[in-house]
Amino acid sequence: MTVLNAEPSGYSAKAIERWKQKGYVYKEATWNEILSAGTFEAVDTLIVRLEKKIDKLILEKFPKLNTLISATTGLDHIDQDALQEKNIRLISLRGQDDFLKTIPSTSEHTWALLLALIRNIPAANDDVKHGYWERDSFRGNQLKDKTLGIIGLGRTGKKVAAYATAFEMKIQYFDPHVTDEVFHKCDQLEELLSSSDIITLHVHLNESTENLIGKHNIDQLKKGCLLINTSRGKLLDENAVAGALLSKKIKGIATDVLSTEMEDIRLSPLWQAQQKNENIIITPHIGGATSDAMWACEEFIMELV
Repeated sequence: MTVLNAEPSGYSAKAIERWKQKGYVYKEATWNEILSAGTFEAVDTLIVRLEKKIDKLILEKFPKLNTLISATTGLDHIDQDALQEKNIRLISLRGQDDFLKTIPSTSEHTWALLLALIRNIPAANDDVKHGYWERDSFRGNQLKDKTLGIIGLGRTGKKVAAYATAFEMKIQYFDPHVTDEVFHKCDQLEELLSSSDIITLHVHLNESTENLIGKHNIDQLKKGCLLINTSRGKLLDENAVAGALLSKKIKGIATDVLSTEMEDIRLSPLWQAQQKNENIIITPHIGGATSDAMWACEEFIMELV
């Protein structure tokens, strides 16, 4: 049995050892090597992260593949219909709730983005790098008594709510699948949009959540709000959101994801707006990318095989 790691950079040494102990031949290759080569006849199991869209063309490289492993909860980088056609099982972290409760990386990154945005940290740092010391140019706001609207009060949303409690914020949420007696539940998304100073998204991407915030409800946003997204780029209608930023309906955006990140980030309306010096912070999908969290996920998921 052969397992091929298509994105091996920084992969857990402990997980590699466990693969070998289980009787697998462990191999590594880059996507450039994979795409430029022929087929990989011996590979039974393929390990991926988020660098490539796993579609029919890639799966054709592995005619005997029976297992695809992605240590992620989001699965929009995988063509699951193509997997079903080829009878390839998918092993991911979705649904592994007890384990995922031990992994706070994405919620921590959400809070880092929130603080960076409300206190103008990237712009202030860049200004100092250029030799200036303009304190009044970067006056921000404090979080105390601000209203945080959390869309999706699942694992990550609840951790973000806990951080907000420590900062003495008012917390409300929209989630049809959750009832929490501690925080105020908004029965309609529009209620949350219209009354939140800061909005943060923590839901899976599917047909019902694509463009969850877009031209159909962008006018409902509280004027001057901040928007944080560490889930998936296509939760936002980026054209509508960029327009709201330009019109000052939205004061600032911090995102770890883009709708076009699997194709070309330069096609993203948010990336384009950032080039025009709009108030946008973009990080390259690093919410879950901490060494300790990734190693723990890689070690956990290989035990599911």
